[in-house]
Amino acid sequence: MENKKAGNIHVRFATIDDNDKLLKIERESAQEGNIWLVAFREDFFGRLKYFEEGFIMIAEDAYDIIGCIGVGIEDLIVNGESRKGIYLFGLRTNPKYRLKVARWLKSIIQELQRLLGPTDFDFGYASVKADNVASKKILEHMGFSTTATLDFYACPVRKTRNEKSVFFERELDLETILDLYKPLEKDYDFLLQGTKAFESMVAAGRLRLFKTEGASALVLDTSGEQDFGITRLSKGLRAFQLLAQGTLSPLVRIPRMNERLRSWDVLLFGWDDIRSARKT
Repeated sequence: MENKKAGNIHVRFATIDDNDKLLKIERESAQEGNIWLVAFREDFFGRLKYFEEGFIMIAEDAYDIIGCIGVGIEDLIVNGESRKGIYLFGLRTNPKYRLKVARWLKSIIQELQRLLGPTDFDFGYASVKADNVASKKILEHMGFSTTATLDFYACPVRKTRNEKSVFFERELDLETILDLYKPLEKDYDFLLQGTKAFESMVAAGRLRLFKTEGASALVLDTSGEQDFGITRLSKGLRAFQLLAQGTLSPLVRIPRMNERLRSWDVLLFGWDDIRSARKT
């Protein structure tokens, strides 16, 4: 795609040569709210491998990147039927150009509309922290509206001995993963219909299956790929953090400010009873 000019703003596909600049912008652009989060990644393009199709678009002015956005295209199961969805992610603005958000965003929206068209997909979606007001306003400007608010739970690392009754499989094949997801298609939305994402996870050896009697959990190890840090906390949470570091640190690992944190994402979690779930 040739550079498109909108005033003095150009929109183009990002290339691997832009990686370092995009990572720098990401690290300087925290996700705001009660907890400010900043990403620590080595490859800005890493998330694209989980989509059937995808690309990163950037807006630049005088050879300096102003902002960027990622686009992932995939087939999803919605209401029991296959739908083509477009997922927008990695929306970042260079802190030096905060006052130009409206301008570069308009340019990218126009280019996306030209590229994708209204008939090439069934819907578009994105996710954002509920208290990240700035990002929500940007998405609203792009025509998005809030359809649901989901709760995500973070479980800290406990300094305890391993539970002997829990077993885990480190090497999983694609067939095993698909067998776990197949029964869910009738009851859950936004399940992947394609296998590209799972193929990438299996190839990288990042999936773990934990099992105990009466419960199981499929986990994606994102450490080193989607690490993050906390750069700022609300006054109440900051006070709790300082208190916890002094009282709970012998039992639970309390992260420090700006510390690089690794995480695992629980993709599937099923149990027969609460006791089994707690063990897993």
